[in-house]
Amino acid sequence: MRAPRATVPAALLCLTLTAAASGCTSGPGPEPEKGAIVLATGSDLSSSGVRQDLIRAWEKRTGRTVRIVKLPDTADGQRSQLLAAGQSGDTHYDVLNIDVAWTAEFAEAGVIRPWGTSLDGDFLDSVVKTAEYDGKVWGVPFNTDAGLLYYRKDILREYGYNQPPSNWGELKNVAAQVADAYNRKAAKAAKAGKKGRTPPTMYGMVAQLRPYEGLTVNTLESAWANGGDPEATSFTKGEQVGALQQGVADVKDRLDSIMPHEATTMDETESRRWFADGRALFMRNWPVEYGSVAEKLKEGVQFAVAQLPGRPTDGKRMSVLGGQNLAISAGSTRPEGARALIAALTSAGSERCLLERGFAATRDSAYRDAAKAPDCPLPPGDAERGEQGATQRPAPDPGEEPAYTRTLYAALRAAAPRPRSAHYQTFSKVVQIRVSEYLNSRGGTAIADALAREADEALSGHG
Repeated sequence: MRAPRATVPAALLCLTLTAAASGCTSGPGPEPEKGAIVLATGSDLSSSGVRQDLIRAWEKRTGRTVRIVKLPDTADGQRSQLLAAGQSGDTHYDVLNIDVAWTAEFAEAGVIRPWGTSLDGDFLDSVVKTAEYDGKVWGVPFNTDAGLLYYRKDILREYGYNQPPSNWGELKNVAAQVADAYNRKAAKAAKAGKKGRTPPTMYGMVAQLRPYEGLTVNTLESAWANGGDPEATSFTKGEQVGALQQGVADVKDRLDSIMPHEATTMDETESRRWFADGRALFMRNWPVEYGSVAEKLKEGVQFAVAQLPGRPTDGKRMSVLGGQNLAISAGSTRPEGARALIAALTSAGSERCLLERGFAATRDSAYRDAAKAPDCPLPPGDAERGEQGATQRPAPDPGEEPAYTRTLYAALRAAAPRPRSAHYQTFSKVVQIRVSEYLNSRGGTAIADALAREADEALSGHG
């Protein structure tokens, strides 16, 4: 009589079978991701729509579909909508295009998931910091930004200055002297009938001093120019004592001496209009405004950009980093596709495209000489279409880069992120309220001292 045959567990049988029976599995594998990858983003701020072009090129290569969801125009509106969706468990979004100042807050709120790996060494060191929080990487830098000093090259040269000022004190003196001489000469020429009418008054400088994020950025840059440390977590301890107060005082001093009072209502667009209209000798602004200035200036008018003026103590030139990072939504149901899309949009070739079409690239390789830089994979004609609402401009020649590229590259390497705190938005609101109050007051230190205390409380979550 034969012994009964032993039953072999299915899992063990699979392990002992040969490759010929490779179809045997212990269970069904993961199903392919279904549906379009949903990317939530604000509008494309360049004039060429290059970010949308990169997405469409990826769709053609991979066969995947990307659905772009346009967020509100304002940064506050975008942040609120993304936070609300993430905290409610809404799985509608897969990829979030977030402002670099939101990384810590979104990570703490559970709106985004960790990237899971470190970023490769081609990304600029300063820019990588904007994607890091609490020892983890939470996204990939997409486009970055650094403040630049715009100046009327032709007018400075006319009055004996071949270079822009090297520090903020020198800028104030040069701006006051040159603007005054220019206005007197223009008024005299108009009176003599040479120009028909008196041109608009030339002010020494314009900047973004309306109570919004731009005011926070200008305040931080002024504090750093007065010895502040971007990595410090307190404005009332150690070497940081007095840096914020002096920075605010310097902003007010420039407002009262070389700026129009209208600067307290200006954002990036309005300050650019004043500069392009010939009403300001200097302007602090982002590089994205360069093309618009070049288009608006009259023929024969010359301008250029430089790094922001340096600190008088060591000459260091510092700017706040701007820009956006791409992160995977914590509720994404298509994380593999989201990760692949982000990797493609932030690749070396894509970053070169961004630089050529008006954005500040996040990778070191994008700033190499054209012969050594990665090739932009987009055909030149793609730049002509632009996104809805964007001003259309002729496509650049292949390999062409903006005239300010070398200056921007130096500025980015010296730039620093805003305070990396989950409570940054509260901090920024405190700065906006207190600094705006100070700029519209007669002065005094009480408001500035209160700002330093309240800023510390806000960053620590006690504000």
